Amino acid sequence: MVFAVCVGNASLVSMELRWVRRSKCDDAASALPRSIPIFISTLKKDINLEELRQLYSRCDHSCDRLSKNGSGIVDMKKLRTAISRSDVVVSVFCKPHHTALVEDDEQESLSSSLRKQNKDESSLGDMFQDVLPLTPSNGQLVGFGRAYSDYGLTASIHDLMVLPSLQRMGIGKLIVNRITRLLTSRDIYDIAALCFEHERPFFKACGFADDRMGSTTMMFTKSLEA
Repeated sequence: MVFAVCVGNASLVSMELRWVRRSKCDDAASALPRSIPIFISTLKKDINLEELRQLYSRCDHSCDRLSKNGSGIVDMKKLRTAISRSDVVVSVFCKPHHTALVEDDEQESLSSSLRKQNKDESSLGDMFQDVLPLTPSNGQLVGFGRAYSDYGLTASIHDLMVLPSLQRMGIGKLIVNRITRLLTSRDIYDIAALCFEHERPFFKACGFADDRMGSTTMMFTKSLEA
C-alpha cells in the first residue's frame, strides 16, 4: 500500500444525475445496456448503513486491514461512527434492475428457459422503473468513497468501492473527482489515497502521483498485550 497525492479545483453540487457508458469491449456484463443513469450524492442522509455494509461485502472490501484474512463483516456501530465523522462522503446509486440484469446472467445454475420466464415477468416492472426519476430512495447503492481531513492542511481518501458488475464505467473516477473537488474547494490540496499496488494505475489516472518526499504508509501492528 502506498500514499499518493493530488491537486485540483472545481465547484460542486451536493446531488447530481449523470449517465455512464460501458466499454464496447466489455463483454463480461453484456446483459447491461450500454448507458445507465446514476445518481451522485454527497449527503450523509442518503446513505443506508445496511446497504453500505452489503456493498463492502459484495466488493470484498475490508475495513480491518490488520485482520488475518483481510475481510470480514463490517461492525455496524463502527461503520456508523466512521460515516458520521467523515468530512466528505460520496455515494452513487443506480436503478436496481440494472444490477439485477447482470446478477441474473451470472447465475449459471439457472436454466435458460427459467431465466427467460423471469425476464418476461419482470419486463413490465423494469419499464415502470425506467420511467421513474432516479433518486437515492429508489436507487441501489453501487459506489462509495469517503475522506477525512484536518480542515486546514491535509486529507486522506478511504474505502473507495464500486459494485464489480458496474466497474470499468468511470464510476470510481467520478467518486474520486468529487472527493478531491470538495476538498480543494476548502483550500485543502495535500490529499492522500491509501491504495494497494494494483490500484496505483487507477489513482494515477485520477491525477495522483508518488509523494515527492518519498514517504510511504506504515500501519501500527503492535499487539495491545505486548
